[in-house]
Amino acid sequence: MKIAIVDDEQKWRDLVTEVVRKYTYESDEIEEFDSGVTFLKKNRKYDIVLMDIEMPEMDGFDTAMHYKIQFPESTIIILTTHLECARKGYLVDAFRYVDKTKMDEELGEAFEKIREMENEKNYFMTIREGEVIKNISVKDIFYIEARGKGSKIYTVDKCYISNEKLGELESELEGYGFFRCHKSFLINLNAADYMNKEFVFFSNNQKACISARKFVETKKKYIATKKKYASM
Repeated sequence: MKIAIVDDEQKWRDLVTEVVRKYTYESDEIEEFDSGVTFLKKNRKYDIVLMDIEMPEMDGFDTAMHYKIQFPESTIIILTTHLECARKGYLVDAFRYVDKTKMDEELGEAFEKIREMENEKNYFMTIREGEVIKNISVKDIFYIEARGKGSKIYTVDKCYISNEKLGELESELEGYGFFRCHKSFLINLNAADYMNKEFVFFSNNQKACISARKFVETKKKYIATKKKYASM
C-alpha cells in the first residue's frame, strides 16, 4: 500500500509514522508532507491518507476535498485532537476520525478494518465450468442464478455456467456480502445499485428477482451492507 501522512508539525509526523509502521508491511510505502499544499502538488494516488485537520494555508478538510476530486477511491483518515470537528468528515467521505492522543489503539483498529476490506475485495472463487476450472473475482459478481443441477454466475462482463449448485456457492460466499433473496437467486449486496419490491438492480441493465416473503429481509440486509461499508 502507498500511505501519505500530512501534518504541519514534525513531532506528529514522526509519531504517526512510528505507529503506522506497527500495522503495515515492509513493502508498504510511507511518505510524509508538511502541508496540504505540498501534498496536493505531489498529485499522486495513495491508498491511505492520514490527514491532520489544523494546518496553515489550507486545512485538512479543504486539502482532502481537493484531493478526493482527483483520487476518489483513496481512503482518508482524519487526525485531530479536537474530535468535535469530526462532524465535518462527511464532506470528504472520511473513513475514520482518529484522536491523536489515542493513535496506537485507534489506528490499529482502522488498519485492521482496511485489511479486512482488501481481503474481501481480492477474494477469488474457484468454479468448474464443464471440465474447465476457473477463478472468478468475487467483487465482480453481480448475482448467481440456479440453473438445473448447476448455476449461472453473472459478473461485470460475462456470464459463467458453473457445475456447483446454488446452495454450495451460498455457503462458500457467506461473509462476503451475498444474500439468498429468492430460492433461485443469490445476490452480491455490495454490487447492487438499487432495489424495489420485485428486483435488485445492477449495472449493465442486469437484475435479480426478490421473492415476496424475502423482500423485507433483503431490504434490511441491503441497507445494513451499505451502512457498513460507508462507515468502514
